[in-house]
Amino acid sequence: MFRREVRVFFLLYPAFRRFQKDRKSAKSESGKDWDYRRERNGKKAVQLFIELGPAFIKLGQILSARPDLLPKEYISSFEKLQDSVPPSPFEEVRPTLEENLGKLDEIFDNFDREAISGASLGQVYRATYKGKDVAVKVNRPDAEFIVKRDIVLLDRILRFARGRIENFLYLSINNVLRDFRKRIIEEMNYEKEASNSKRIARNISGREKIIVPRVYDELSSKQVLVMDYISGTKITDVRKLKEKNIDIQKLAYDLDISFIRMLLRDDIFHADPHPGNISVTDSGEIILYDFGMVGDLDDNTRYYLLSLYDGLTRGDIDQIVDSLIGVKALSPAANRGVIKKSVELGMAGMSGKRAEDSEIRELLEIANDVVFEFPFRLPTSLVLYMRMSSLLEGICLSLDPEFKFVKVLRKLFMEEGLLKELYEKQISMFMEDSIRSIEAGVAILPLLRRKLESEEEKPQSSQRGNLNYTIFGGILMLIGVYEYGQLKIIGTFILIMGFLISVYGILKRA
Repeated sequence: MFRREVRVFFLLYPAFRRFQKDRKSAKSESGKDWDYRRERNGKKAVQLFIELGPAFIKLGQILSARPDLLPKEYISSFEKLQDSVPPSPFEEVRPTLEENLGKLDEIFDNFDREAISGASLGQVYRATYKGKDVAVKVNRPDAEFIVKRDIVLLDRILRFARGRIENFLYLSINNVLRDFRKRIIEEMNYEKEASNSKRIARNISGREKIIVPRVYDELSSKQVLVMDYISGTKITDVRKLKEKNIDIQKLAYDLDISFIRMLLRDDIFHADPHPGNISVTDSGEIILYDFGMVGDLDDNTRYYLLSLYDGLTRGDIDQIVDSLIGVKALSPAANRGVIKKSVELGMAGMSGKRAEDSEIRELLEIANDVVFEFPFRLPTSLVLYMRMSSLLEGICLSLDPEFKFVKVLRKLFMEEGLLKELYEKQISMFMEDSIRSIEAGVAILPLLRRKLESEEEKPQSSQRGNLNYTIFGGILMLIGVYEYGQLKIIGTFILIMGFLISVYGILKRA
């Protein structure tokens, strides 16, 4: 343990120092062009994570969706980090298999000893069970020990760094490690993965052209997962897909639509759609594998995500900022004026493109740059969503270089009434906020009235009543000024109402 700790520390320390310098320079050069020195350092960091093993590979995948922490050049490198390693010899995993299943020759008609795929935490074998082809996924024998050991090492290194790095960076890394610890332990629990796959299969049943392999509950456990084996062509093997006469443009559209619906309609979404986890049948149906990494969005986050998409595609700066605050990607206390200028700079850099003609990556990079410049703790669900979006777009563009994520999104918005739902929600929130603002003004009114009356008693009760109109209108105008800084439409409405009421009071007193 001590030797491992020393090795990890001395390998990580120089990389972390480079990262600190790159992060600082990226912040000071916000909005400038791509920096190839930072890109080179990002690639070095990825190679280091691969060298350090499974826990670091998984951590790197999570970091690839953290624009609040990493410069964009690092993000680009970490996005390419895939979890694919040579499988361990069969005899090393056989004890785990037989401990959970019993004698393999008694359970299966046939069990192929050669693994068909290998990853850092587990590997997959092909077998025949009661005449049916199945895939048997098993934890590597040392995976849990290695992961838990390295999590302890990372915690120790972070404690050592406390006080030596800026407080925000320390807290952010600590939050990343806390979320990572929970997620990687869940990924090693195949009972959780089985539950995830069944939930997704239930949600998309009869709706999508997607196949989710069936789980064999009687054979599955925490360390072993048995599912239907369904063969297919890797989704990025364009040449082979064309040979099978599959419409790859339609395939890209079907894949994208299915994942967007999963994200915006369901209570769970597949968060790891890299090419190794998606295949295509000869008839063009999509097969999903590996349900260890999933996410979910609450109604509030889903609403603001819709609003963000709508704002980005229409170029509405205020709505973009409101939405980034709403999804908790930005702090409500951040300087709104400076944030708006940053978003405007990003939108201006799109070289005259209409937003709907842009890739989602271009639009998300605008949001990512803002989040990096004005960091706030990103919710885990949002981190997973960002990872999913980036991976998904990469696949769709490999199938169809002319693919436009935003056009597909807007079409879905219109066809399934998502924009209507968004606007209805905006009106509802607008009315609720207006009522709250008016109630706040009414609550303050008696206090101001008593103050004014104590200074100067007015003999005419009618004048006193008219004064109330003027005071109330003034209060609404003050509230409107405040609300305008938070949400433009509400502030404008309250300002107008306040002005009209004040004018009415003044005219009655005249």
